[in-house]
Amino acid sequence: GPDPAARAMRRGGVHEVAVIFHHDLVFALNDPPSIEFLRGVAKVLDARGVSLQLVPYMGRRVDLAAAFQTTADALIVHAEVDPDIAPEVQAMRKPIVLVDAYVSGVTSVGNRDREGAAAAMAHALAARPDRVLLLSFPVDPQAWARVQADPASAASLPRLPYVPSERMAGYVAAAHRAGFALDRLIWIELDDSHPEAAAERVAEIRGQLPAGCRLAVVAMSDRMALSARPVIESWPEVQVVAQVGFDDIEAAAQAGLTTVRQDARLKGERAAEALLDGTLPELLPVELVLRRT
Repeated sequence: GPDPAARAMRRGGVHEVAVIFHHDLVFALNDPPSIEFLRGVAKVLDARGVSLQLVPYMGRRVDLAAAFQTTADALIVHAEVDPDIAPEVQAMRKPIVLVDAYVSGVTSVGNRDREGAAAAMAHALAARPDRVLLLSFPVDPQAWARVQADPASAASLPRLPYVPSERMAGYVAAAHRAGFALDRLIWIELDDSHPEAAAERVAEIRGQLPAGCRLAVVAMSDRMALSARPVIESWPEVQVVAQVGFDDIEAAAQAGLTTVRQDARLKGERAAEALLDGTLPELLPVELVLRRT
């Protein structure tokens, strides 16, 4: 990373940081991982006497022209960065840190999402399901096409730009290792701004499941898994053998949901430290938390 003098100069020149979301603030301030992330950012900024500005709803492609108009001295971008605008991010003059996104040459903070997803899928497959229902955020079509064509490559792919694609690669890698054919996966993509829509979408696939089917459910968020749960468990002719979420929010613990735990508050702290000090954080570990599902 930069030498101590450079870090000191950088820290001294940052008086206000903007956190840019592709969600609106109604979602961000009601989503447990997003709240924990902001707490982590605020903890570091408060200790340094740096003010915080929130810039909501920049969209999935991120309207960077608008984001750059902020009066803040530095940016934390908690949003996906489309490859078309990656060159603009790489050319930024202000300090910038990406969260749960990857652009070559730009500092980013994230989890070992591929490993966490692989652990979730391995747990689900250990229950010997006939089919696995995957509740997913939108996945990059090119990455999905690549792993479908060559499932063996999923474990060794270079880091992908988006979290959903990283988790998708982990799910596919674990399925491939277990000899579980991809055509036995039922993939449902959901807008991550509306995870509770999982209940309605899951109801639509009931006809795809034969009587006596052993079904496992793997979700990219606890909120998706918990929304779908009562619908799936109301199907008398389907045996639900495993359910796994991601995040380990409080509601998951109360419901006894097996999940992948991430430390969103620590992610926020690391993002702010990387921005102010020029550090290059490693990907944060995740942990499979075994409960009743």
